[in-house]
Parts: sequence; C-alpha cells; structure tokens
Amino acid sequence: MAIEGLQKEQRGRRLGDYLRRLRPERWRMAPVPTAVAVILFVGLGLFAEASANEGVASRTSPCPSGFVDKATRALESYRARSKAPGVAVAFFDNNKACVLVSGVNGGRKPGPVIPQTIFAMGSVQKVFNATLLAYEIAQGKTTIDDAAAKYLVAANGRRVSPRSAFFGITFGNLVTHTASLPNGQPHAPERDGWSLYRDRPMPSALMAFLNSWKPPYPPGTRYSYSNLGFVILGHAVATIANRPYSEFLKEAITRPLGMTRTARAICDRPNPLCASGHNADGQPAAGSPVGLWTTAEDMLLFIEANLGALPLPDLQARAISITHQELFREDANHAVGMAWEEWHSGDALLLSKNGEDSGFTSWLAFQPNRYRGVAVLSNGAGKPAPASLGLELLSMSADH
Repeated sequence: MAIEGLQKEQRGRRLGDYLRRLRPERWRMAPVPTAVAVILFVGLGLFAEASANEGVASRTSPCPSGFVDKATRALESYRARSKAPGVAVAFFDNNKACVLVSGVNGGRKPGPVIPQTIFAMGSVQKVFNATLLAYEIAQGKTTIDDAAAKYLVAANGRRVSPRSAFFGITFGNLVTHTASLPNGQPHAPERDGWSLYRDRPMPSALMAFLNSWKPPYPPGTRYSYSNLGFVILGHAVATIANRPYSEFLKEAITRPLGMTRTARAICDRPNPLCASGHNADGQPAAGSPVGLWTTAEDMLLFIEANLGALPLPDLQARAISITHQELFREDANHAVGMAWEEWHSGDALLLSKNGEDSGFTSWLAFQPNRYRGVAVLSNGAGKPAPASLGLELLSMSADH
C-alpha cells in the first residue's frame, strides 16, 4: 500500500511541526567521507552533460556548494538509516538546481547510482495520471465533473451499467480519493494497474466488480485512499485520448517536458540503468513494480514544470496548473488537488505525493509560494520514508 502524503499520524500538530521545518534553521551533521562527496559531484557532472546532449532547455544554475555539502551529508545519513542501497535526489530552489546521488543500483550487475539510474516511482504515478486527465480537460474533451463510467470499456466489450452505483462516480471523485472505492484489488488475482501499464484493455473482472460494487459511504463526502481509483482513471483517459496509455503519456507529458527515461515497463527487460528494489532489511524485494519508472534527472524537469520554471507549450502548462487546484478539503491542514496532497500551515503550502512499490520508495513535493521542490527516489523500503529526507532538504535550502 502506498505511503501517502505525510501520513495520517503526521497530521494536525505534528504536521505543523513538519511544515515549520521548511523555514530557516541550523543543522548539525556528521562529516561524510571524501570518496562519497566525489561520487556525488561526478553525478552532478553527468547530469549537466546529459541535459546538454538531450537538448533539455534549462534556465537554472547549479546549487550552491554549501548546500551541496550539507545535502550530501543528509543523503548519506538517510541512506544508512533506511538501509537503502541507493538514493537519487532532484532539487530545485529559486532557479538553482542539482541532482545528488549516493549508493548503488542494486541490480544484477551492481553499479553506482547516477542521475540516469531508473527507479520505480510507485504512487507518484498518480500525479501523472491526473495530469493526463487535466490535459484532456484543458482541451475541452471532458470536465472534472464528468462521469468516468462513460469512458470505460472492458476487454470483453462490457461497459458500466447505468444501474450500478459506480455509474455516478466523477473524475473529481477519483482524483481526490473520495469515490468510496477500496484501496486493494478485490476483483482479480493480478495487481491493479498491470493491464493499464502494459497497454492492455481493462480486465473483464474489474468491470464485473464495478457493476456489482456498493459504496461503503456516500461518494464525495470522505477522503479514503484508493489505488484502484487511479487505475480506473488511467483506463478512462486513454479511452478519451483514443490511443494506448503509453503513447498518450509520451504525447502529453514526457516528450514535451524532455523526460526521456520516464515510461511504463521500461525495466521489464534487462537494462543496466535500472535499479532493483530492496525490502526494509536491505534484501532484494519480492515481485516487480507494476507502473511507471523514472530518473532523478527527469523528476527535476517535472518539478521545474510544476513550478513554472520550464518553458512549456501552452496546453501542457495549463494542464499542470489545473492539477494544483484544491478540490476537496479534509481538514484545516490537509486538502487534495488532482492527486496532489496539499498541506497547509500558516503561509506554508506544500504539494506532495509519496510512492512505494516492490522495494522502491519515493517522494515528490514542491512549494509554489517559495519556488522550490524536491524528489527523492530510493531502491529501498526501509524507514524513515523518503519524505523525511525531502523535508530536511527543503528546510535546509532556506539557509542559502
């Protein structure tokens, strides 16, 4: 199950503590071995070279050396505590940007993590599915209040019955986790999303489930996290686009943003750039990730796009902006946009999304009113979660 936002237990008073950490303060950190620092600076060099070679437009300058030194120590400390073999971080702060890396990819032929190392993003992919919906909304092809059932067709040709409870579920319900859908997979033995992220039709068993489903509470009235809802969303937006999911993802997001290593099933075949997931004890994880893969290099571009720092076609810029709009307020501290968890504390606003899948964990977040963002990709599933490192880096940046 995905690690979500800053987690339920961090809400209220503890959430305020976390968001207050985003303001300037001093940090004490243990010294880091010289060899580790060299590896991190090599990673930064590789990132700059790759960006130039691939033609990615950038208006940024490197992160200050003082920040890089502190961030390097924080990264090493986090990796040791979480027992993650490798970690990659994308960081942006007021037009200063960098990629920091540490550890190994954990693959069959282990090598160092570099900015192009490919990690499973887990539930961070929900933001991508929501952005695909926003892309269709920006073109006037659908609306947030449209019924998702209109665009669902199973492999056997079956559709959602007008008499079913699901027939009234809107896209707004799906993207805010208020549809009253379960989080698991009660309809089929295969994992949610396997068909979607392999460009296959919606399973007939899933359609049968939707036609017999009874909501445990009135849709639209309560936040209850659901992986299933975003799988359904992915099938629906692919239908609206009238093309396979992977082609639509490339057309609407990855190609315009220059995200050359973000895709589905990219690590189904042997690839020396692919990391391997590990469990909380640092041992190889069982199973394989289902959804999207990405790199810290690509996630930096996605952060810049969400902050308006990356030049984009008008349609992509409008779609990304649509995803940030608050759609459901759970309490004074927590609201939901289109997949984004929105955290409020005074003048601090943080939009974030966590992910976890088969020994990979991730955290993506940005502060629109402070023009900074971070993504943490790890091939370990230990604690603390990547959000702890990401929050530390966001707070640390205020010193520079």
